[in-house]
Amino acid sequence: MHTQGIDTAAGLGIASCVLFVYDYALTFAKEKDLFWHQPRRTWSFAFFIANRYIGLLGRILNFLVNCLPNNIGSDSSRCPGLLLSGEIVVGVLQIIGGVIMISRVYAFYKRDRRVLSLLVVVGILCLGIGGGAILLRPPSTSSEQIATAQAARGGCLHPITSEQAPYWAAAWGSQLLLDVLVFIFTLRKLISYRSIGERTFMALSLRDGALYFANGSVMTAANVANITAYLMMTDPFERSMLSAPTNTLCVMMISRLMLNLRDLDRQVGLFCMAWDVGMIGCTAVNIFAT
Repeated sequence: MHTQGIDTAAGLGIASCVLFVYDYALTFAKEKDLFWHQPRRTWSFAFFIANRYIGLLGRILNFLVNCLPNNIGSDSSRCPGLLLSGEIVVGVLQIIGGVIMISRVYAFYKRDRRVLSLLVVVGILCLGIGGGAILLRPPSTSSEQIATAQAARGGCLHPITSEQAPYWAAAWGSQLLLDVLVFIFTLRKLISYRSIGERTFMALSLRDGALYFANGSVMTAANVANITAYLMMTDPFERSMLSAPTNTLCVMMISRLMLNLRDLDRQVGLFCMAWDVGMIGCTAVNIFAT
């Protein structure tokens, strides 16, 4: 880390790793009960495990990026591989998260193909924007001041120059676009629950919808803060300081969402059997939990 005081970016990166491990420990028993001890040949199991354990791999890489001991900062021969691996993991997790969000909204809208088509088109557009921004970003150029600061740091923290910052903001902004769309669709459906007359079904639906709404709200807020840091921070080492916490929060929220839906499905399975399978509450649960 920086030899002068506390390095904000490294501190936030390490804190996000600790938070992920803490959350993992809290939910592991529930994971075993709801996923490992249940049928595994399902899409929900595959996506849950991919999000959970690729996310864990990402936290390990992030910890090494922040704490790997060396005296020459990100110029270390070990750093390019770590940084590239970390970027790939973040990209894969964003794709997995996008697929899960699209699937949940599709279920929430009773498998409306028009909603699915819109979300898939926006998802592909976001993937193109994000991938293009990363591939087209300018190469790193270190000034003497940056090189001096870099040499005083441990780990592989990499500076984001003012020329690169808008490209990184655009990459994260593409994810924000999908998050906002999901947020709007979820809010619209949650508000419409006021018109449902059956008390039991409404209570289940509101609980289901609240999970979606809270999840989307947290991810959207985190992404907005992350993009703002890229565009507003002047320290090259602090522009990306919210990237690791944002990615960690997204992985944790999606994991908890799928755990809660699987648990909810177990609680109301008999209720769903008594209703039309196309109803919102049952469909929204079953697309993830079965």
